[in-house]
Amino acid sequence: MTTQYWLVKQEPEDYSWDDFVRDGRTAWTGVRNYAARNHLKLMQPGDTVLFYHSGESKSVVGLARVVKAAFPDPTDKAEEGWVAVEISPVAPLG
Repeated sequence: MTTQYWLVKQEPEDYSWDDFVRDGRTAWTGVRNYAARNHLKLMQPGDTVLFYHSGESKSVVGLARVVKAAFPDPTDKAEEGWVAVEISPVAPLG
């Protein structure tokens, strides 16, 4: 299968690229959009992720990799079938 490319969006004041690099990897949790959930379910380990800062900068600031495919989102307290993936940073951009 061919590597897929995905984009994750984050407000840098909530969780920045620098925070992500410091942590070394993160579970991408809290997504509550049906279309985005469908995309999360398609993400596979090794896929490339563009890490996008929304807010003022509005730019892709780094590249990441999917390291764990979709799993039940631990922040889904209502158990509505939301999922998360785990990603790790690869390289900053710009």
